[in-house]
Amino acid sequence: MSTRSAPPVPGAPSPAGHPDEGLWIRRYRPVRDPELRLVCFPHAGGAATSFVSMARGLDGTVEALAVQYPGRQDRRHEPFIPSISGLVDQVVPEILRWADRPLALFGHSMGATVAYEVARRLHGTGRVSPVHLLVSGRRAPTVRRRDVAHLLDDDALVAEIAKLQGTDDAVLQDEELLRLALPAIRNDYRAAGTYQYVPGRALECPVTVLTGDRDPNVPLEEAKAWRELTTGPFALHSFPGGHFYLNDRMDDVCRTIGRALAGTAALPASGRTPPRPAPAPPAAGRRTGAARPGDPVDTARRVLSSARTPDSPVTPFDGIADWLAERLGAGRFDVSRIPFEELRGWSFHPGTGNLHHASGRFFSVEGLHVRTDRLPERGWTQPIIVQPEVGLLGIVAREIDGVLHFLMQAKMEPGNVNVLQVSPTVQATRSNFTGVHRGRDIRYLDLFMGPGRARVLVDSIQSEQADWFLAKRNRNMIVELAADDDLDIGEDFRWLTLGQIRRLLLLDNVVNMDARSILACLPTADADTSAPSPVLRSFFGAPDEARHGTAEILTWFTGVRALRELVQNRVPLDAVAVDGWYRTPHEIAHESGRHFRVMAAEVSASSREVTSWTQPLIEPQVPGLMALLVKPVEGVLHALVQARVDVGHLNVAELAPTVQCRPEEYTGPEGLPRPPYLEQVLSAPAEDVRYDAVQSEEGGRFFHAQNRYVIVEVPPDFPEDAPGDFAWLSLAQLTGLLAHGNYLNIELRTLVACAHTLY
Repeated sequence: MSTRSAPPVPGAPSPAGHPDEGLWIRRYRPVRDPELRLVCFPHAGGAATSFVSMARGLDGTVEALAVQYPGRQDRRHEPFIPSISGLVDQVVPEILRWADRPLALFGHSMGATVAYEVARRLHGTGRVSPVHLLVSGRRAPTVRRRDVAHLLDDDALVAEIAKLQGTDDAVLQDEELLRLALPAIRNDYRAAGTYQYVPGRALECPVTVLTGDRDPNVPLEEAKAWRELTTGPFALHSFPGGHFYLNDRMDDVCRTIGRALAGTAALPASGRTPPRPAPAPPAAGRRTGAARPGDPVDTARRVLSSARTPDSPVTPFDGIADWLAERLGAGRFDVSRIPFEELRGWSFHPGTGNLHHASGRFFSVEGLHVRTDRLPERGWTQPIIVQPEVGLLGIVAREIDGVLHFLMQAKMEPGNVNVLQVSPTVQATRSNFTGVHRGRDIRYLDLFMGPGRARVLVDSIQSEQADWFLAKRNRNMIVELAADDDLDIGEDFRWLTLGQIRRLLLLDNVVNMDARSILACLPTADADTSAPSPVLRSFFGAPDEARHGTAEILTWFTGVRALRELVQNRVPLDAVAVDGWYRTPHEIAHESGRHFRVMAAEVSASSREVTSWTQPLIEPQVPGLMALLVKPVEGVLHALVQARVDVGHLNVAELAPTVQCRPEEYTGPEGLPRPPYLEQVLSAPAEDVRYDAVQSEEGGRFFHAQNRYVIVEVPPDFPEDAPGDFAWLSLAQLTGLLAHGNYLNIELRTLVACAHTLY
């Protein structure tokens, strides 16, 4: 597939003399040769058009750029960005494209907070510092106040909006218009309300504060608190009016901004060198800094760049849903339940009852007796999948226009709830790639099988679902082609940035389990040690900033593995009847109705290497809950993980989410003791839930297996002391451990991948 031409690099003008505006930046009055550019950030629920009057009211030396957030006006079909840090991550690269002139920043209300965090980010780059920050209608970030407007019902939220007198009464009284506007307003109120100031280096540029003298949200003292956030000059201007005073005072506001900016373009910011155009990205394979091409730090830096690229001209995000729908319609996919006797090549062994394939390959369903140092004392028996071969899960990567893209496949699996999901480039068992299945050759397999044209970025052996698999492992790989290696791809494949995949992870059942597992293994540590956001510092900062050193964590975890007990012995499948398991012509299930059942399926799939087959599948009875509690500790987000002993583990214990259970199995007279922290997750306020989506598990062996994945940020006073099987780790520590096998279970790997949506 051919690639399109590269977008403008920072500071590089287009043939017309300026970068393309794109989705994020709007110019309502272009200036041919501006001395300075003023980047304007809208209020909660607002759009770029709120700055049309300002753009026209500034003098001819200043060019106003208005930022358009996703989820409104012409971007209304794009997903909202639920956090200030997420907005900053995505808008900063767009702003840098306009840095061939000095940049000043202006924000009103929520936009003031966004502008401040953008200023910090630019200041931290050491390349392009803002020459002036102007903030309006917002208290200083250091002033802590609990904002819960986003939790109000629609009527109360409308009343809150009306109180600020910034919305036309005709809009507030029009139910259809309100229905369109409220989702964006609620999202932005949540982003502003959940924002947490992280102390850091002060700005060095001038800061000018504008406020209305009757603004109910910004008392004068809270406006003055901006003074503490810069070592540069400070000024405060009060105008007659309320929160939206500038709607009636735009001429005065423009004059005040003009005077504040006068001469700014020619002056360094507080003694710093004047801003200069940001350099173009280095050529592929040549990076700045101490990292060598291909080493983990170099890869981590490029991962961060790709994660900050939310869209790509190679595969526009708006077209991904249509691509999946088109691939679904282009093939024949059918999965139906059948009795066991209709399985082809599969049978129950007459002596053991084990369900196995005549070839002796693929997998078998057998019995397992398990005993641990926890209850029940005598242990228990259960069915389990035995598949000793190591499969291959691989993604091909390549830099396109200087940004790392990943070749993802629209792949059908018989157990997928929605048939087709975004999957790795290659997803194959050993039986597949050794030809036992007698199907078509697997595309791109050669790129992963030994030295060749691709460079290895990720290569580790990871476990799959315990409880259902006995010591099942897959090789997780990412290999990178040279930037000029234009791989021929078919209609089932598309190049996506990590930023696009981050957006897909916000949706239910779109990115499959194998893709999540591989992407979690991407190295992240040391990519950006100056990142101001707790999430970015957790992923891309130095692991030694964490609460516990990695050596300390490994000692703790090794101790759990050494002291806990897990004894597993394979037994005949018939033997599981002693613990309440029974077999009918259509299923193997438990008499309690809990746990899971084994079923048989007939599968037809025209896009697979084999177009028709039968196989057993595991079908869970109820969905699971996989939850991670997180908390900033000294400016670095930490995740509370448990060392979990589980059926099927190869080495006793693996690191798992804070909570991993099926909540419905902890109710009723036969319910198990409820696990630690389950109540904190189930009762968490909506504003503390940072991520919440349903994701499918492995569709090749499990039928409609879904789990709810949740990330909950606990309050600052939540205790950091934890039970002996729990510990707080940074996300960089977790991705560092994923360079090795059997440390993180598949559920925690999914949550690591999903945590990329937080920044």
